Amino acid sequence: PMKHLLSTALLALALAWPSMAHAQATGRITGVVRDVEGEALPGANVVIEGTTRGAAADVDGRYTITSVPAGTVTLVASSIGYRRVTATVTVPAGGEATRDFRLEEDRVGLEEVVVTGIASETSRARSEVAVGRVDAESFVDAVPYQDLAQLLGGKVAGVNIQPSSGNVGGGIRFNIRSGGGLNGQGQPVIYVDGVRVDNAEIQGFGVGGQGVGALSDLNPEDIESIDVLKGPAGAALYGTSGSNGVVLITTKRGRRGAGAGLAIEYKGVGGYNERSQKYTTGNNANLSKLANDFFRRGAIQQHTLNASGSAGAVRYFAGLDTRSEEGHLPGNSADRTSFRANFDATPTSVLSLGASAGFTRNDIARPQNDNNIFGILGNSVLADTPFIFTDSLAVIGIRDNTRTNRFTGSLNASYFPVAGLRFNGIAGFDGSELRQDQTFPAELLYSGTTNGQRGIFNRRNEQFTFQGDGAYSYTLGGVRLTTTAGFQGFDRRLRTAFQQKENFPTGLVTNIGAGATLIASDEDFQQERSFGVFAQQEADIQGRYLLTLGVRRDYASSVGLEAPSIYYPKASAAILVDQFAFVPNVIGLLKLRAAYGETGQLPNSLDAVARRFGSEPGGFGPGAVLAVIGNREIEPERIREIELGLDAEVGGRLGLELTYYMQRAKDSIIGFENAPSTGETSNDVPFNVGGIEGNGLETNLSYSALSSPRTALDFNVIFNLQRNKVTDLGGAQPIFDGFDVNVIQEGLSRSAFFTTKVLGAEFDADGAYTGPLADTGRTYIGTPFPITNGSFSTTLRVFKNATLFGLVDFAAGHKIFNNTRVFQVQFGNDRDYNALSDQLFGTEDVDPTLTPGTDAYREAAERFARLDPSFDANFIEKADFLKLREISLRYDFGDVLRRYTNTFRSLSLGVSGRNLLTSTRYSGPDPEVNFDGSRSLSRGQDFLTLQNPRQVYFTLSVGL
Repeated sequence: PMKHLLSTALLALALAWPSMAHAQATGRITGVVRDVEGEALPGANVVIEGTTRGAAADVDGRYTITSVPAGTVTLVASSIGYRRVTATVTVPAGGEATRDFRLEEDRVGLEEVVVTGIASETSRARSEVAVGRVDAESFVDAVPYQDLAQLLGGKVAGVNIQPSSGNVGGGIRFNIRSGGGLNGQGQPVIYVDGVRVDNAEIQGFGVGGQGVGALSDLNPEDIESIDVLKGPAGAALYGTSGSNGVVLITTKRGRRGAGAGLAIEYKGVGGYNERSQKYTTGNNANLSKLANDFFRRGAIQQHTLNASGSAGAVRYFAGLDTRSEEGHLPGNSADRTSFRANFDATPTSVLSLGASAGFTRNDIARPQNDNNIFGILGNSVLADTPFIFTDSLAVIGIRDNTRTNRFTGSLNASYFPVAGLRFNGIAGFDGSELRQDQTFPAELLYSGTTNGQRGIFNRRNEQFTFQGDGAYSYTLGGVRLTTTAGFQGFDRRLRTAFQQKENFPTGLVTNIGAGATLIASDEDFQQERSFGVFAQQEADIQGRYLLTLGVRRDYASSVGLEAPSIYYPKASAAILVDQFAFVPNVIGLLKLRAAYGETGQLPNSLDAVARRFGSEPGGFGPGAVLAVIGNREIEPERIREIELGLDAEVGGRLGLELTYYMQRAKDSIIGFENAPSTGETSNDVPFNVGGIEGNGLETNLSYSALSSPRTALDFNVIFNLQRNKVTDLGGAQPIFDGFDVNVIQEGLSRSAFFTTKVLGAEFDADGAYTGPLADTGRTYIGTPFPITNGSFSTTLRVFKNATLFGLVDFAAGHKIFNNTRVFQVQFGNDRDYNALSDQLFGTEDVDPTLTPGTDAYREAAERFARLDPSFDANFIEKADFLKLREISLRYDFGDVLRRYTNTFRSLSLGVSGRNLLTSTRYSGPDPEVNFDGSRSLSRGQDFLTLQNPRQVYFTLSVGL
């Protein structure tokens, strides 16, 4: 028995020896992270360089990293808004090392880590390309933004974002730089936590021109940061479809280390939407008061509950948000509920795992507007008699409701097998199911409808993203090198189906099966697949010279079989002039950079199909008809960009980012119509023959005027200049939008206003007005896109806890077509036109007040000719504007509360507003609208389009 007991003990000791040895070979690191004034920095991260092991500072700034291998390690301490600090620490086996940190405030954002490519990131100070970064979490704390457009607007150089109307949940349009190529919808690719997400404007059954924006499903409260790669120079390794930039959204994560504990945050919001501009009697002869009376103060309520923290090696974040919002016009509302859960785990010092999941249910009701006789605006601002098109009860009775259920999730892993070597992998999914229900009640009268009408539209979108890459950092001949290679794939399936019926027996029965007459019914299925491989080599020479070379090869299902793949190269370099001895110490950064990159824009999904037939019913039964004529040689449009830049920081207070870029697109896809005698005229056949070029200047200037523990005053100025010009259509005719106003024409900017201009008035021999004197052909009238735009913002912090933020933005050099006024003139509801008509021609009861041949008569006739509704150019107006876009005041009572209780970690009150004041040259209510939605060729056209609302919020935030 003794012998057996001894052998058992020896066996147990042998089995335990590795873990005992491991325990003896590890130690821990502790310390405190403070700012230079000695104030603790809760949430600051301290990480062992080259590993996933680290910890976050607690409320007192203390951190502890356990199970650190004995020996010398390098620590990196960082916190948002502060410059990172590195330090070397020797950890004794089985013991403890202590290292405290003092972080200096990063007033101009040099230490912000930005994504510079598909598999690379670095600090802004070392970036070789211009990257826009928005610390979303800090802005969302003060303002409960409705959507991504509001969160990003005015905060990134080179990026201008416009909602297409004031509809809650409507589409938004990104205008990035000079717009990339001719093809596609001119919009960036958007990723959320590495997953490419749907960024469509979904029309379904029309309510005029406005659709539902897929990005309205994304809750700004979930976002931690946003990086914007603004053109091919930065986006080349993202491959085809990245020509209009890449927007990379990172959602909130849990904090590192046990010191972070469990943090619970609640935010409650109350507020309202209201009309920002009145319809005035300036142009509207009789009905301005009626139109204004229909607007309402739409209530906004939002509740957000977040929980984040850590448990051992696992960090977590969970958030639940509900936002109920009424638009400022009846018939418009949105009710969004979203849930997000993110998990990160570091089971070992060389392995990290992550999972991200978000679910949204979004209910949106749209009003009938935009070129629409069923809407409130169309029946109250056009004619001098209200509701001549549709009865007021019928207008109010229409229902258009869209419900979307959407899930976006991803799994990711990072592995560091040896020092300097890293592998990343991610797989993700973005899926949504949308259903639109539109009802015209049977008991009410509508033009073109018999006994009511009902339509159901279903859309199911599923898209998968997968990516893997590896990077190895090493030193060779004194040069620090990083070699990266990887792959990325994308698979999308889109299915739609709809049915419309009319002639219902009663308005009490709305089931679509009760409709006696089928109007239309159809379904559609599309699938898109793309795959790319990429490689990149980075070099850091003496910490002064940075160089990167890369290439991507892409394959896609929409590319012709005779052109199955395409290469996209990139190259960038930077010189850190501040690292040279002759540069004064006051200059913290002086960097010159240059970059070149190419990306593309894919053809439409069926452009590469030589022939595709569909089926149609006929007198002898269904039969095949030619539906699509494609081109087997079609290739993606190729966009090239050269980017030159300068970044500087002086005295730790003044920061400057200056970027000049040139873009050239070739192989743009232009359609050519076959001769009717061929019988193949179902569509224009696509060819790679077009081209467009653009250039611009981006400036971002920041200045920290005051900085102390209790007071800070910061300014930021953004100025953008951007132009483009169509250079080649391959001999094709100009391409007009559906309303014959905007055009793609050689020598003009894309979507330029191109129509016949009135030169003045014509008179007969007696001096009497005979009509407008028109130009002999079409003339360039202007561009719907601002040539210059920018913003000015300021942040003032006083008494340490009170923060005031203000943002003013502007746009200039563009025009907008006031089509609303065209119809007001035609329906006799324009006061200026009516007054001039009376002066020139009189009425049945009153003689004209002006005599032909006189100077007064000629002057009135000239003005009258320029209001002739037969010429659209008469109503294309300058649309420059200056807006007080955003202002917020927030006070944090956390310091006061902590003196009396430990229950509350923070408590703040805030008030904020958007679209508070507008100064514009445009005569309509809002120069930032487009009646045909946010994606079409029609741009800068206002026809009964709902103005963007003024928004006011009151916010209470509590942290436990």
